[in-house]
Order: sequence, then C-alpha cells, then structure tokens
Amino acid sequence: MESSTKETAAKELALLEEHWTRLEQDLGIDLEDSARTYHALMRAREIKSGRDLLRVGAVFGLQDWSYPQIAGWAKLAGIGELSGPAVRQRLLNMEDWLRFLISTILKQRCGTLNCQPGWKVRLQDATTVSRPGSTGTDARLHVEMDLANLCVTGLQITDAKVGESLAHFEAAADEIRVADRGHAFASGLGPVLRHGYLVVRINWQNLPMLTATGERLDLIAWLKTLDHPTEISVQLDTPQGRFPLRLLASPLSADKAEAARRRARRNAEKKHHQVSEGTLLAAGFLLLVSNLPADLWPMELIFWLYRLRWQIELQFKRYKSLLQLAQLRVLDPTLIQICLLCKMLVILLLDCLVSQVRLQQPTWFADPQRPVSLWRLTQLLWAALRNAIYGCITLRRIFALLPALESTLRSAPRRRQQQLAWALAVLDQADPSFSFFVC
Repeated sequence: MESSTKETAAKELALLEEHWTRLEQDLGIDLEDSARTYHALMRAREIKSGRDLLRVGAVFGLQDWSYPQIAGWAKLAGIGELSGPAVRQRLLNMEDWLRFLISTILKQRCGTLNCQPGWKVRLQDATTVSRPGSTGTDARLHVEMDLANLCVTGLQITDAKVGESLAHFEAAADEIRVADRGHAFASGLGPVLRHGYLVVRINWQNLPMLTATGERLDLIAWLKTLDHPTEISVQLDTPQGRFPLRLLASPLSADKAEAARRRARRNAEKKHHQVSEGTLLAAGFLLLVSNLPADLWPMELIFWLYRLRWQIELQFKRYKSLLQLAQLRVLDPTLIQICLLCKMLVILLLDCLVSQVRLQQPTWFADPQRPVSLWRLTQLLWAALRNAIYGCITLRRIFALLPALESTLRSAPRRRQQQLAWALAVLDQADPSFSFFVC
C-alpha cells in the first residue's frame, strides 16, 4: 500500500512538472532567476522554487482562504512547512516580481501583435473592486483587449480616485480604440487623437464640441432634427490641441429608448434632482465620436465596430465567474494590489492557452454557423490550469497528513471560549471541571 501511494505521488509530481514546464515555455520567462532578482525568493528554505512561490500567490489571489489555510494547502501540495504569518510575508515580497512578470508578458504579446498587418482594434474598459464590508470602490482595474486575437494587451490597477481614461494606455498609429462613454473626456481623448484612431460613445453633456466653423455645438437642437442615423463634422478642444471629429447619432428603437429614459429617471431620483429634457431626449440616441477616415469607414461600419465593444464586457463576465475577479477578502491596500496582480497573471496565462487553441483550430473561431463557445473553452482550460496551480489534493493525503496540519486547522488561543467546543467538551465529558451552568 505504501509503495502504491509513493508511485501515485510520483506520477502526480511528474504531471505537475510537465504542466509548469509547458507554462514556463509559453511565458518565455525564467521564474527562478526573476524571483531572485526581484527579491521574491531570497532564501529557499520552505518554498524552494519560483514555480512554487507563484502557485502560492495564485492560490491567494483565487481562493477565499486565510493565511493558515494557504499554509495547510502548501503542506498538502508538497511545497513546504509554512505558518500563516510566513505566507503573508512571502506574499508581500512578491509585488515587484509580479509586476515584472505581467509587464514582460504584455510587452512580448504586444511586440508580436504589432508585427501583424492591418488595423488593430483595441477594446478598453474598467471594472471596480471592493474590500469586504466596503460600500464603495476601493480599486479600479483598467483593461485593454485586442479583439482579433482575443487577448489582454494592457492592464493597470489604480485606486478609486483614478477614473476611466483612454490615456491609461499608449496609442499607436494603426490602432482603433473602442470605448464606452465613461472614457469620453477631452483629457483622455487627446493623446489618442494625436497618434491613433478611436470610436467612443459619449453623453450629451460631458464632451463640449465645436462646429466646423468654430462655434459651440448645440447638440440637443441638432438631435431634435434627426429621425435616422446621421453624422456631422465637429471639432474638439483637448490639452493636446484641437482635433476634427465625426459626430454620429443613431435613434434607438422605441422600447430601447424608453428603457434608457427609465434608467435616467431612476438615476435622477437617487441623486435627488430633476431629470432634464435634454437628458431624456439624448437617452433615445446612440451618440459616437470618431476620427476614422470617412472614405474607408462609412457611418454604418463605425456603428457596427462600436457594437463589438460588448466583447470586453463578456470577457469581464468570464473572469468574474471563473476567477472571482471582483471579490477580495483582504483589507490591506498593498495586499489588495498583490491579490489583483495574482489574478491578472492567471488571466494572462489563460489568454496564452486560448491563443494556442486558436492557432491549432482557427476555423472554430471564424465559423458564423457553429462558432466556438469561448465560455466553454475557457472553462475547460481553466480546469487544467487550476490543476497545475493547486496540484492533486486527495482525501487519502489529507487524512494521512492530519497531524501535520494541526497548526493550520486549529484556531489560535482564544480569550473567549467557543460555544461548540465547550459544548462538545461537556457532552463528551472530556473535561469534568466544566459545568452546564458555566457560561
């Protein structure tokens, strides 16, 4: 029996080694050297390799576990003997290393994508993250995604004070940035208009524009004249200068327009102010600005391009469902950053795996009749990646190592008796000094 258990453990370790060897090859990064260079792995006492340290960080980012629970998992996974405080300290040492790994992967990826010919469509959005018990936003994750290759090309973690902006990521001449109205501010549009192209949805108030002759545009008066998709030429003043733009407006269907007006009324009620006529009128239109050349990009094509922005929303839904992207259990601001960095690194690893599938089976992704389900594919790849992170933790191994897990499973000495433990001690007569009348 003992020899069979050892053989099974050896096979599991060999399979785990194979998984991580492949992942390291995909990343093109030496985890050992980089971990030591960035002082994440200074003394290989219990955690003896960069791989194992990265697994500890991934478990911290992905699981709602306490530090002692992570220490118990590390024992079961064969990583080493760690205490809860030791796990916390190891995580605190990882921040610079995680930033290096993420930036290196993104640089390699962008370098490869930039060599591809043609237009590059980059979708940009952000999502908020809150600490336990928080009623507001504690951190904001800004993401840029390449549409054609279905992968993340830019990541930035900020605090709640930093809002959405196209300026978070550097623009290139052959890129088209597509974003929602949260990004429609002159300060963020200027850097992109200076170097690249954009398609951005706007509100009727947050982007003051000028007519082609330099006069202030009365957007509401213009919308009142429209009953079909229309565009006009406008100008926009930004900190980087004045730029010509195309302003496009498309009336929404009656049901969608009414739903948008209901949302506007609800938002006004929450803020205790009266909704304006201009807001109700503009709610019935899809308003876009773009600087794409009209001879290559007619109005209908720009509306179609903006609708593709929904793909980044679907990507966020997948990440939130599989990786608990919006869930945090830590309160310390530094550990919030580390937790999000660990989640981001796992997202980049998943992207690498999806890209490999796309290279092997390109027709799956471009078949309009039977396209591949990205949700099912990502779920399947995540199951394999999760096994590489967590290892094979069997019931037999848990029960065999129960004595060694005592320090990670039992609570610290308590000032107040736990009700259940006290009741069990009395019922089992483990301690005759207890009395039923003792509170």
